[in-house]
Amino acid sequence: MKETTNSPQENPEIEYNTLRIFEEGRNYKTTFTKKFQGRKAWARPNPEEIKTFIPGSVQKISVKAGQDVKAGDELIVFEAMKMHNIIRAPFAGKITGIPVKVGDRLPRGALMLTIKPAK
Repeated sequence: MKETTNSPQENPEIEYNTLRIFEEGRNYKTTFTKKFQGRKAWARPNPEEIKTFIPGSVQKISVKAGQDVKAGDELIVFEAMKMHNIIRAPFAGKITGIPVKVGDRLPRGALMLTIKPAK
């Protein structure tokens, strides 16, 4: 019985994206899936953007654009899964924008407000 392989050298139409890992003298080889190749690239979160962590709705906005806040101040009350979550300022700064209004239903990862750190 002849063993067949589909390497890029034998068949130039096939292109494999592989990762080789060498650890303790052993050779491991893996092929990336289409789901892995098509994934969204990770980007460092912007600490000045306050985003939703779960789908829900805005119940109350406690600040206004241009307002100075201290670390821990209440910014927004966000209802998700029948719970009221109080979103607090992660650091002292100035509110630079509030693109939402009370009653808005937001998906996960939606921008609720932006805050510029105090100097």
